[in-house]
Amino acid sequence: MANDTLPALFAAGSYLIESTDNTPSQDLKSVLASRLTRYYASREIDTTLTSSETLQVCELTTATEALNLIERIHEILDAEDAPVGTRDLAQLRTLLAIAFKWGVDALLTKVMLTWPTKSERPQRPIIDLTNSLEDYRLLCSMVSRLLRISMSSAAPTFVTTTLLSRHLDQLLRPCIAIGWLPKALAPESPPDAIRPATINLLESLPPSQLITALGAVMSVKPCPPHLRKPCASMLSRQLLRPDGVRGFCAAVFGEDAEDVQLEKIEHIARVLTTSPANMSAELYFSTITPKILELLSDRAPASYRRAAAFSVSRMLASSAASVVLSLIHKPLLSLDTVTSPNSALSSIMAIVTNTDPSPPLISSLLSPVVAALYSLLYHLDQVKTSDPGLKEMLRGLLGTWGRVVSTTETIAIIWSIVDGQGGGWQVNLEGQITRLESSEKPASLSLLTPANDKEDIDIDSNILDLYPDPTHFVRFLATIQRPDISSELFVRLLESYRESKADSDGDPIRTLLYLQLVVQMQTQLSDGRSNILGKPANILSFVKQALESAGPESEPRAAAPLASPFKLNLESDEEVDGEGDSDDDTPGADIISPDDEMVETAINLLLAVLEANEDLSAISAPILDEIFSLLEPLAVSGPTAIQPLAREARIVMTARLASTSAPRRSTREEDDTREIYQKALKLLQDPILPVRAHGLLLLRQLVSPQKAGGAKLSDPALIPAIMSIFLQSVQDDDSYMFLNSVQGLAAMVDTYGKDVLRGLVKEYVQGLDGLGAGNMTQHDMDIRIRIGEALASVIKRCGSALPAFIDILVPPLFRVVRSPQVPTTLRTSALSLLSECENTCAVALIPYVADLSEAMIDLLQIESSVTSPTESEDSNPTSADSKLPSFRRAALHFLGLLIRETTNQIYDSSRPEFSGRVLGRIRTTLSYIAATDVDMVVRVMAREAVEALSELEQTIMGGNT
Repeated sequence: MANDTLPALFAAGSYLIESTDNTPSQDLKSVLASRLTRYYASREIDTTLTSSETLQVCELTTATEALNLIERIHEILDAEDAPVGTRDLAQLRTLLAIAFKWGVDALLTKVMLTWPTKSERPQRPIIDLTNSLEDYRLLCSMVSRLLRISMSSAAPTFVTTTLLSRHLDQLLRPCIAIGWLPKALAPESPPDAIRPATINLLESLPPSQLITALGAVMSVKPCPPHLRKPCASMLSRQLLRPDGVRGFCAAVFGEDAEDVQLEKIEHIARVLTTSPANMSAELYFSTITPKILELLSDRAPASYRRAAAFSVSRMLASSAASVVLSLIHKPLLSLDTVTSPNSALSSIMAIVTNTDPSPPLISSLLSPVVAALYSLLYHLDQVKTSDPGLKEMLRGLLGTWGRVVSTTETIAIIWSIVDGQGGGWQVNLEGQITRLESSEKPASLSLLTPANDKEDIDIDSNILDLYPDPTHFVRFLATIQRPDISSELFVRLLESYRESKADSDGDPIRTLLYLQLVVQMQTQLSDGRSNILGKPANILSFVKQALESAGPESEPRAAAPLASPFKLNLESDEEVDGEGDSDDDTPGADIISPDDEMVETAINLLLAVLEANEDLSAISAPILDEIFSLLEPLAVSGPTAIQPLAREARIVMTARLASTSAPRRSTREEDDTREIYQKALKLLQDPILPVRAHGLLLLRQLVSPQKAGGAKLSDPALIPAIMSIFLQSVQDDDSYMFLNSVQGLAAMVDTYGKDVLRGLVKEYVQGLDGLGAGNMTQHDMDIRIRIGEALASVIKRCGSALPAFIDILVPPLFRVVRSPQVPTTLRTSALSLLSECENTCAVALIPYVADLSEAMIDLLQIESSVTSPTESEDSNPTSADSKLPSFRRAALHFLGLLIRETTNQIYDSSRPEFSGRVLGRIRTTLSYIAATDVDMVVRVMAREAVEALSELEQTIMGGNT
C-alpha cells in the first residue's frame, strides 16, 4: 500500500514535475510518460501507459494525479499542523498550476466548444468531440474537488491559500460556466453542489480579490454568453458589499495605490455609475453612494479619493444626481441624520479638490448648502477655540463657489442668506459639529452695561445680533471677488431698504439690517476686485429708477416745457396772486418727501460711479442721458439737500461728456491746450470742492483772452460744453466756485463775442413770458440773479466796445423790466444791468435814451406809492409786487444816470434829443414823487433827479444860444 505521509507525497509529486534522465527527451509526450511511470512506481499503483496515448491524454493524466496529490496533502495539513519546507511549498504551487493548466483549463476549453456562440470564428482547430460527455463529467469532478479544498471548514492550509491567491480566476471560470450553464446546453445535469459552493466561496472572500478574479474571468477569450451575465451580476454584488467599492479600487489600482492613471479612474467611474439590470437605479445609487463617500476620507489612498471624487462628479451629471446630493447634503440640512456634518464637509471638500471645478459641478454640489456653510462659518468665527483648519476649508469652499457659479444663481443664494436662512450650529470641545434648528446664542447684555464700564464702542460691532452680521457678511462678499455680484446685490439691498422703510407694517430690524449692509458695502467694497462701482450698469439702472420714482411726488410742471436748463416749477391748482407769494407756493422746494433720502443716495452713488469709472460717459452708457435729464428738475427746484448734489452731478456729467468727445489735434500748441482742457475736466469731476474750483480756474484761464504765446482754446465745438459747465457752476453755494464761474462767463464773452453773450442773455430772460414768471421759486431767482452778475461783469469788460453788443442786451432786458408778472427782484436786477450799460459806455445807449426815459417815467407814475408795504411783502424775494421801494429806487437811479450822461453829451453831435413835452413830464413826475412817496430814499433820489434835470435844461438852453 502506498505511503501517505507528507514526505512520501512530496517525493511522489517530485516525479511529476522533475525529470531524472540525463539525456534530453525527444518530445513532451515522452517526458510526461516517463514521469508518470516513475510516479506510479513510487505510489505503488499498477498502471501502465501505452505508447498509443496522445499528448493530451498524458497532460490530463498528469493534471489528475497532481490534483490527487494536492487533495491528499491538503487533508493531511488540514488534520495536523505539519511543517512544510520552502521546496515543498514551491512543489505544491507547481502541482496546482499543472492541475489547472492541463486539467481544468484544457477540459473547459474542450467542453466550451460544444456550446454555441453568437459568432462562429473561422478556421477553428479541429478537436475530437467524441468524448465530450466524459470530459464534462471529469471537469465537474475536478471543479468539485477544488471547491472542497477552497472551502475547508478548518483554518486554511497552504494549499487553500495558494489556490485562492494564485488560481481563483481559473477556479471561478469553470465554476460559473458549469454552475450557471443553461439546461439546454448541458450534456447532463451538473452536480448540485457546484453552484451553491461557488456562491459560498464568493461570500467568504474579500471583494478586492473577487473583483480581480471576476474581471479576469470576463476578460478571457472566448467568453460564453451565459458566463458574462452572471459574472457582471456577481461584480455588482461585490460592489454593494460593505468594502466592495474599496475592494474594487484595490483590484483596479493593485499594489501601487499611489499610481493615479486617468484610464483606471475612468474605468472605476464607469463601473460605479452603471446600475445593475436587476436593481432599480435609485436603490443602487442610494446603496453605493455612501460606500463611495467613505473613500473620500483622508484615511484612503490618494488614488482612491481621486477615483471616488471623479465617480461622484459623473453621478452628479446623470439622472442619479438627486439621490447622490440628498445623501451628501442631508447632514448639513437636516437635524436627524446618521452621518455627521464633519464627514459631509470632508466629503464635499474632497470632491472639490479632486475634480475639475466646473461650474455645473460646483453649482449642484455647493449651491443647496451655501447658506448652511456660511452660517457655520459665521458661528465658528464667533468661537475663538474653533478649528482654524475647518474655518479655512469653509472659506475655500465658499470662495470657490462664489467665483465659478453664474451671477443669477449666486445672487439668489446670497439673498437667501440675507433672508436669514442657514440654521444654527453647535461645536463641542472635540470639534464635532451639530446642526440646530436656530441659533442658541444667548441674548447680549451689552445694552444693559453701564456706560462707564464699557470700552470704546466699535462702530462695526453687531450689538443687535443681526443676521447676517453686516461686517462679516460683506467681508465674505469681498473674498468672492465678483464685482458683478457685489454691484447687483448692492442695488437690490438699496431697493429692499427703500421698500422696507416705506412699509409702515414692516419689520424695523430688517430695515436696519438692509441699511447696515449698504453702509458696510460702501465701506469695504469701494475698491479692490469686489468694487461695487466696478460694474456701473446695475447702479446706473438703480439711479435712474430712484430718480424716476421721485418724479411723480413732485409738483406738476407747466404744460409747455421750457427749453432752458432752469425750468420753473409751476402750480396748476392755485391762482398766483400778483401781490406777492411766500415760499409756501412752491412746496416741492423745501419740504423733504419720503423718497428724498433715496434720491440723495442715488445721486451720491452716481457721483461715486463716475469717479470710479473715468471712461464712463453718455457715449459708453446712454442711460446717463436719461439720468442727466432727470437731474434737471432736482437741480432747479428740488429739496435743499438735493439741489447741490444734483448740480454737482450734472457738472461732472457735462465735463465727462466733454472730455470724451473732445477732438484730437496734431499741433504742439493745440496739444498743450487739449491737455489743460482735459485736466480741467478731470478736476471738475473730483468730489473735493477745492479741486473742482481749481478745475474751473483752469477752464477760465483757457477761455480768457491770452497774451502773446499763451495757449488758447480754438475749437468752437467745445465752447457750448464749457459754457454749460460755467452756467451750472454759477449755482454753487461756494463763493469761490461762483466767482470763478462768473468770471469765466465774462471771459468767454470777451474772447468769443456775441454768440456767448446771446447765450447768457437767453439764460437770463427766457421763460419769463406769460404766467410762468409769476410762479418762480427763490432758487430760480437766485440763478438768474447770479447770471445777471455775470452779465454785469461782461458789460464792464466790454468798455468802449459795448455799442457792438448793445442791441443784444437792451431789448431783452427792457422786456423783463416792463413785465408786471416778473418778480420785482428780477425786474430790479434788469434795471441794474441797464444802469451798468449807461455807466460803462453812455454812447451805446444813445439810440434808446428817449424811449428808456419815457418808459421810466411811465413806471414811476404807475408804481409810485404813498403807503408802506407790509413786512412779509418786502421780505419775499419772489414777490411780483411792483410797489416795493427797491424797484422805484432802481428806476430813479437809471433815470438819473440817463439825465446826467445826456447832460455830459449835450455838445456831442450824436447826443439824444429830448422834446420840451418829455422834459416837462419828467419834471412833473419827479417832483410829485419827491413830495409824496412813502420811501425817504425814493424821495431823495427823486429830488436829485430833478436837480440833474434842471442842469440838463440849462445846458440845453446854453447850447442853443
